[in-house]
Amino acid sequence: MTDANRRRTGRPPLTDRATLLAAARRIGFVDLTVGTVTADVGVKYSTFYRHFSSFEALLCALVDQVLDETAFPEPGPDWREHLARTSATMFDVLRRHPGLGQVLVRLPQRPDRLVRIWAGTTDVLLAAGFSAKDTVLGTTGAFELAIHPWIDSPGTGAGAPIRRDQAQDPRHPIDDRVRRAMADAVDDPPAAWIDDKVDLLVEGLAARLPATC
Repeated sequence: MTDANRRRTGRPPLTDRATLLAAARRIGFVDLTVGTVTADVGVKYSTFYRHFSSFEALLCALVDQVLDETAFPEPGPDWREHLARTSATMFDVLRRHPGLGQVLVRLPQRPDRLVRIWAGTTDVLLAAGFSAKDTVLGTTGAFELAIHPWIDSPGTGAGAPIRRDQAQDPRHPIDDRVRRAMADAVDDPPAAWIDDKVDLLVEGLAARLPATC
């Protein structure tokens, strides 16, 4: 073997999965593409695809990393508190990571960590005595309420304050009582607004809980 061949076979890899994932984390969800990651690391597209089968695979890995670092509530006996705290925690994660809400909606499959959080919440509702259907409706509803403000407007902010301000436009045929309610209720970012929506969801679920429970 020549010295040149020996140097070639002993050359360390240009990058690895962890390095690409770290670059994706630095870039953030809003500006994340295969191109921005490879440019940040200084490698070719072909090198990226040796470590991730697709851009969606990178997104799933990044979402899992972010969610793994987040302290979601552990399952407990109080299903009301668990549902409210889980939704509030998800809302806060999305607030701290612009663009994550759009990614969650866009991905063809849910990242593993998100599925585990969702499944843990369904376990809590099932243990409380809810039917399987109401368990799915309640759990999905709590997550959707947390995600929705971050995907219903352009840009990276929450959409509820934009809708609140729009409701104040006197050109729109909206009852004045509704205008005042929107002005008073929707905060920015709309954490309290989502808490109130989850409370409404919880009360609706409670009304469907079998009396024996």
